[in-house]
Amino acid sequence: MKKFLLPLVLLFASAVLAQTAPKLSTKDPSFMGFTGSFMKFGNTSGNNRPFTMLVEYKPWFFEISAVANAGHNTEDLDYLSDHIVVILAYYDAVGKAQDGTPYQAGIFDFMVYLDDEPIKISNQKITLKGRAEAGSSVLNQAKTWSFEQGKVFNMPKYSDKITKAQAIAIDKIDIQKEIEAEKKRIADSIATEKKRVADSIATEKKRVADSIATEKKRVADSIALEKRRAAVLAGREKRWVTDSAAREKKRVTDSTAREKKRVTDSTAMEKKRIADSTAREKKRVADFAAAEKKWIADSTAREKKRATDSIAMNKKRAADSIATRKQWVADSIASRKQWVADSIATEKKRVADSIELAERRRAAEELAKSEKMKKSQGRKKAASRRRANTNNDDWWEIVP
Repeated sequence: MKKFLLPLVLLFASAVLAQTAPKLSTKDPSFMGFTGSFMKFGNTSGNNRPFTMLVEYKPWFFEISAVANAGHNTEDLDYLSDHIVVILAYYDAVGKAQDGTPYQAGIFDFMVYLDDEPIKISNQKITLKGRAEAGSSVLNQAKTWSFEQGKVFNMPKYSDKITKAQAIAIDKIDIQKEIEAEKKRIADSIATEKKRVADSIATEKKRVADSIATEKKRVADSIALEKRRAAVLAGREKRWVTDSAAREKKRVTDSTAREKKRVTDSTAMEKKRIADSTAREKKRVADFAAAEKKWIADSTAREKKRATDSIAMNKKRAADSIATRKQWVADSIASRKQWVADSIATEKKRVADSIELAERRRAAEELAKSEKMKKSQGRKKAASRRRANTNNDDWWEIVP
């Protein structure tokens, strides 16, 4: 049971250490700007129009929503995104997600500007998204620290910070540049990883070849040594047999007849002993040589298997890494293509509506000008009639 619990405890501890909770560190607000390219507008109701804005760009992972009232411009807000800047007010509270991605959790207010002028917004809502959801409690705390809704944007001491945030507002084009840079970094990383794996495989192959060559030389040297040792033993045994036979022969020659039978029996016993000793020595040498060969074969097989497993593992790791990177890049490109297509369609519709609006405004101005001219001519005619009906004596009393 302990063997199963220990990895779980270590995994939980590593996850906790990797995630860093955000903490509010100051009550002096900061400001960050985002262009209207992130905004999505709903249907217009009178002079009111709901909108949402979702940003997932480190360290910003949030969604805001509200109802905008821009007067006569309310209906055209989605076509005026190039003139819109959303300014966030936040207290610095940076946290880290489990994968190490930083996020800002201290957002407490926001304001929408159209051509550098604030527009009226209501029903404001701010939520943290994705990796930043763990910091929602800090966001709620930041809201309790703030002034009344929108007041921070009217305070003169923060006007320079707000102006700077408008000037450096982040656009989706900026994110596209970051994506392109990330794609290049991934491509470079994949190339580096491929080279590292290839070098590792080549090094491993060379190490295995060197190890096999060293083991073969060691085995060959061991066999040669054993052969020399066996030859020395056989020489000694042969000399001992020769010397023993000579002594026995001399003893038999000098002995009497009654010693001949004993000598014959002794010679037979000696031959049997020599034969048994030689057989045992040959068997020992053979067993030793067989054991040595088996050890060499087992050692070679284990070395080959270790090298094969190591190469296969490196190849799999490289293939998995490349496949993951390719999938991420493909998803990013597909998402960007869809965004570009939507943007083009929106821009075409905005231009068409703008032309139509301009035509309506021009027609209205011409109609107003015609009505004004008619009223002026009517006043002139009425004044002429009054002068004609008035006596010459009191003409100076006429009030024009």
